[in-house]
Amino acid sequence: MKSNPLKKPGQRGGKRPGSGRKKGTPNKATFELKQAAAEHGQEVLDALIRIIRDQETPANTIVAACRELLDRGYGKPTQHVVEENVTAGMTPDMLKRLETDMIERMTKAREQQRLVLIERGFIDEDGNKLRD
Repeated sequence: MKSNPLKKPGQRGGKRPGSGRKKGTPNKATFELKQAAAEHGQEVLDALIRIIRDQETPANTIVAACRELLDRGYGKPTQHVVEENVTAGMTPDMLKRLETDMIERMTKAREQQRLVLIERGFIDEDGNKLRD
């Protein structure tokens, strides 16, 4: 048996070169789901169109059906995510106070959680597990 140059002696397991699904190999579960959806695709489209054309359909249902048709026909629109740096412009003193406040809140939340677990009989006063 060849020794693996990526593995140190005595180590077991880990990633092996060439292991895993090969690039470009489709995910079987996704493929089967897409295939099932394709079989009923026209039926679904026809149902959405009937909903849109029905005079008694509520407006919010028509909008939802239209959105589904547009998403299917043109793809879902790109959603832009804006990341904000909430600590920008904060002084080191402000950051320290923020950190202290967060630690205090987390400590308080842990204590409240501990009391609830004791009250419900999951742990004893020392934190020992009593039941699953």
